[in-house]
Amino acid sequence: MGSRRVQVRVFHTISAFLGAFVALAVGLASQQGSAVRRPLPDIKQLFSDVQEHQKQIESLVDQYSCTENEEVRELDKKGQVKKTIVREYEDFYLGGRLVRREVKKDGKPLSPDEQKKEDSRVEKRIREYEKKKSAAEEDAAKKKEKIDVSTFLRISNFTHPRWEEYRQHDVIVFDFAPNPDYRPRNKTEDLLHKLAGTLWVDDEARQVVRLEAHLSDTYKLAGGLLASIRKGASLVMEQAKTNEEIWLPSYVEAHFSARLLLLASALGDYTSRFSDYKKFRVETVEVTLKNNK
Repeated sequence: MGSRRVQVRVFHTISAFLGAFVALAVGLASQQGSAVRRPLPDIKQLFSDVQEHQKQIESLVDQYSCTENEEVRELDKKGQVKKTIVREYEDFYLGGRLVRREVKKDGKPLSPDEQKKEDSRVEKRIREYEKKKSAAEEDAAKKKEKIDVSTFLRISNFTHPRWEEYRQHDVIVFDFAPNPDYRPRNKTEDLLHKLAGTLWVDDEARQVVRLEAHLSDTYKLAGGLLASIRKGASLVMEQAKTNEEIWLPSYVEAHFSARLLLLASALGDYTSRFSDYKKFRVETVEVTLKNNK
């Protein structure tokens, strides 16, 4: 059981990175679209626009909820599937941060006790968010881990910008790799600094629409005592345009090889598919949770 909890934490670490990366790079560029591809904009200006438009994007994201179907596959040393866990969530956002409310496991609704526990956890998240929002506060640890634009530019080198077509939209594509001159200052930066890959950006919407990344070096949790994710672990994230106003997650995929607690090795695949996006208000979630009590 302990090993499985650590494996789930590894998956959540990967997901947490993805959330941090998308939150940082959620909006890029500032010119209107055109049927003719324009000269590429200045990269530094693109990333400067991220912070400028972040609050606007967060307010749009917070207006949506969706269904998420997650599948976690544990593999043996030969890459064959040993165990598969399927979960369904009702997702929504608070301040641009994803909140997941589990409703099914392996195709079956949670038991009344399990759902009550899950609803209590989500309700606590909502209360904490509303308290911090009203007090304009942010957890000190999260502030320390938060990556701003200038930090992101130091962590990674972006090269080979070019125009490509993605889902019938002209987008700008970058290759990125760790900046060898930068020394990470916390665990979030350490993970980000070990990633290399390709980034697709909608110039008009100022949003990341696709990400492919892999670990260029092993990433260690607690110095490797808790777990280490081996070099070569990979991530794919795709977004789809919703209501012609914002790109929202449609697909996430991760593959990794890890060592857990200095003892067991684990191979795993992870996929999540997002669908049925709807406009919503967080007050609606609160009413649902209260009615379920």
